[in-house]
Amino acid sequence: MSSTLNNIEFLSPRLVGERFSGHAIPLEVLRDLAVLEEMVVETAKWEYMHEHPDRKRIPRGFTNGVSLKLTGIEEGSAIPRIALFFTLTGTSMALFPSDNAHYFNKAKDSIVKAVNAAEQNRDIKEYLPENLLCYFDRIGRSLRDGESLELNPADENQPARLNKGTRRKLLLASSNVLELTEEITLRGSIPAADQAKMTFDLHVISGPTVSAPISPQHCEIVKEAFMRYGNGGIVMLQGIGRFNRNNRLQSIDSVDHISLLENNDVLVQLDELRSLENGWLDGEGIAPCKEGLDWLAGYFEACYPEDLPVPRIYPTPEGGVQIEWALNAYEISLAVNLNNHRGDFHALNMRNDDEIIKSFDFNKPDDCVLLNQEIKAISEAEV
Repeated sequence: MSSTLNNIEFLSPRLVGERFSGHAIPLEVLRDLAVLEEMVVETAKWEYMHEHPDRKRIPRGFTNGVSLKLTGIEEGSAIPRIALFFTLTGTSMALFPSDNAHYFNKAKDSIVKAVNAAEQNRDIKEYLPENLLCYFDRIGRSLRDGESLELNPADENQPARLNKGTRRKLLLASSNVLELTEEITLRGSIPAADQAKMTFDLHVISGPTVSAPISPQHCEIVKEAFMRYGNGGIVMLQGIGRFNRNNRLQSIDSVDHISLLENNDVLVQLDELRSLENGWLDGEGIAPCKEGLDWLAGYFEACYPEDLPVPRIYPTPEGGVQIEWALNAYEISLAVNLNNHRGDFHALNMRNDDEIIKSFDFNKPDDCVLLNQEIKAISEAEV
């Protein structure tokens, strides 16, 4: 039987965010696009049944030979070009794409309209049924804060912007969704492990204790962290977490990476500060704000070199933090305002009382570099 392969341009979404500069698309984001194919196919079936309420099932061969494929990335930003491929054989040459392609295009339009409805706080279920909204549990999961996937970037007013916020709205619009999954990065200790069930418990710093699966490649790290429980066995875990509709972590579905951390790891110290509440200092003391701690964690990850000494971090009664180093003969403190991202630096030489007093604005990249230079110079100074 003769056959022919053909394709039509189908979708050119735009990825927005720093990770996508220079035509770069992380592989984890491509997983989201792969799930989009599943959703389009199932939505096309729904569109067909919606137009033919008298039918009980989809016509035989409706989706045979149909697939979405990445054909290129447009210049200017990360815009993957996705084509709808179809193999025509026998009688299907007369039916597809002229007939069946209609339902795939309708499926695309319905998905775009549902995402726009989520962004504009309109009725999402006017465009997609509850069961199809469940696909958004795997589409957009890899997007981070400040990132989005615009399914229809040609329309500046309604680009169908899928981000962490609209994805959550789409999922919660379905009563079928009792739990949501998210990419997670957690730090905590391992108080228990079950070798028979191949699971372990992770006690999240300033959070709950949840169960996670043990993959063979992670056995040794889990075992070591378990043996060091209560004595510095802190791990960092990256994977997929399962949350209830109130956004409370219930369990860990999968673990991609897990590693042991140093006892005084900066990010661990910052996680411990998240548990503070107002009044933490004998009834007084303002708790550091979560957004400020997130910013400071990001600063240390992006701007503080690993070869510099690790400081200790303490909360201040005013809601800020004080970062301290003891280097050579110097006692160093950096009082950081978590709201405006500024810091007052003071270094005192305990042998001769020499002082270094400076102010830094961490919104300026040059000031981040200057602080690192100060720490490096003091740590390497001859005393």
